[in-house]
Amino acid sequence: MHAMDHNSPDSSPRRILWIFSGILLAALVFAGGWFAARRFGGTTPAAETSVSNPTAAASRMTAPSDAVAAGEADLRVELSEEDLKKAQIVTAAVVASATSATFRLPGVVKPSEYRQVHVTPLVGGVVKDVRVLLGDHVRRGQPLAVIFSSELAAAQTQYLSHLALLEADHKKLERTRALVRLGAASTQEEEEVAATHAAHEADVRASLERLKLLGAGDSQIAALKRAGQIDPDFAVPAPISGVVLARQANLGLVVNTAQPLFTVADLSAVWVIASVSEKDFAAVRVGSPAGVTAPAYPGRAWKGRVAYIEPQVDPATRTARARIEVHNPGELLRIDMFVDVEFTSTGPTGPVVPESAVQALGERQIVFVPVADSAGSFTLRRVRLGPLARGVYPVLEGLQPGEVVVTAGSFILKAEAVRQHPDVR
Repeated sequence: MHAMDHNSPDSSPRRILWIFSGILLAALVFAGGWFAARRFGGTTPAAETSVSNPTAAASRMTAPSDAVAAGEADLRVELSEEDLKKAQIVTAAVVASATSATFRLPGVVKPSEYRQVHVTPLVGGVVKDVRVLLGDHVRRGQPLAVIFSSELAAAQTQYLSHLALLEADHKKLERTRALVRLGAASTQEEEEVAATHAAHEADVRASLERLKLLGAGDSQIAALKRAGQIDPDFAVPAPISGVVLARQANLGLVVNTAQPLFTVADLSAVWVIASVSEKDFAAVRVGSPAGVTAPAYPGRAWKGRVAYIEPQVDPATRTARARIEVHNPGELLRIDMFVDVEFTSTGPTGPVVPESAVQALGERQIVFVPVADSAGSFTLRRVRLGPLARGVYPVLEGLQPGEVVVTAGSFILKAEAVRQHPDVR
């Protein structure tokens, strides 16, 4: 075996490779020592993250309020025997009942348009007499005013004239028929007289109908026939019983058949108009009962019913007007009076708790549930409630029928809960 020649050409690259491998190994040892120092003796990665990215660090922290809300179901309030006696705690079982909601709307009284009449004369003429004043109560058929009418006089004259001709033709027809039976007159003459008689009968019927259209009653027509004299005065009758709300008739006024003289309204039943918002459309329907109260009459209430709701919503107020029909004995509700309208809507059957059982912690609503077999211990229970109606809350979440809650003394338990658990506020 020959000895290696260190001066040979192949020895130089091999020496360089060994030197490079040594340098690389030293670098790896140094890097491993540096990372070990950072891990066990320096800043932790979590701390480093919190310094470089505080938002990420905060996302891993639980807010104290959330922790309290999450643990409310486990919070207990402990009262000593002496404190329990002083608190005078009263409990009751949660019952299931049909829930209801009551809300009020402002309203205004209006006359029923079905019971209000604008009185116009049936004939034109000049007002000769006015027999009622504003606010007077009138009966149906009662004269309100008297009008001197040339039109009525002409119609009466025409009727009397046709009636006289008819009577004359009737006598002539009777005579002609008698002559025909004796052979002194021909059948043709009888037919001519009968035709004239029929024409005059038609004239009388037409003039009689005209008198009736002008408002003449049977008694007036009978009196006209008996007296044989025309009466140009026309009495304007009240079409309904009620109150005179408006009067345009005065002495000497020239009127025509299109001119209103009076407004008469029956106020024994009135309308109450209330504006219903969109959120209450489900609770207010046609036929819904309503209670009406007025500040003018404390302790007095009227019952009504929704008769009509406008099909269109006011784009400015987002409301629709509802019409409530209300009986008005004694006419205490006056036109344009402001009133309050109360509606009650019935909801589904579910658990309810009295108002005294509910306490508020911030924005949360809670009740206290006695701990079984542990006198003086109460659990705080968070609940979700519906709107208060008639002293009770409908329970949407948190309680079931049959569970027992504190109904009297819950305020004292709330104070103790805040004292014993300050974070619960």
